[in-house]
Amino acid sequence: MDTERQRRLSTDTAERISAGCYGALVSASTLIGLGEADLSDVILVVALTNLVYFATHVFAYTLGDTSPGRPSKILRHHLAVGAPMVSVTFLPLLVVVLLVAFGVGLGTALLWGVGVAVAYLVVVATAGARLRGSSAPVVALTAVGAALVSALLIVAKLLLH
Repeated sequence: MDTERQRRLSTDTAERISAGCYGALVSASTLIGLGEADLSDVILVVALTNLVYFATHVFAYTLGDTSPGRPSKILRHHLAVGAPMVSVTFLPLLVVVLLVAFGVGLGTALLWGVGVAVAYLVVVATAGARLRGSSAPVVALTAVGAALVSALLIVAKLLLH
């Protein structure tokens, strides 16, 4: 029983880390493409985009879950462990809103918001590698990899706009 509980806890932790990383990437890539928008549109688009991705994530994980529990219990479980995908949106958006409120241009504020989302991704990915018991070089490579994936996504997004 204890081993099952510990294994389940680590699976939940892994899913939370995954959802947080994914949400950070979605936030960064959405923010980077909104330089011509109004602040209210930025907030709406980033929040709605993350909510749609969250709903899709929960839907897919719930369908793929092989647990013997009732479907409603499985759905509630994935709503809970996937929540970081949405909550990660708050800090980058808060940074953007505060900077604009203090007179910083929206374009600059968006870059800061992207930076916060990328930093969150790197921190969460690195913490995930540490929690898995990875060696120091693997943890460092995870941090570099997370930053590179973010940079590639941002460059791709910029090339499309």
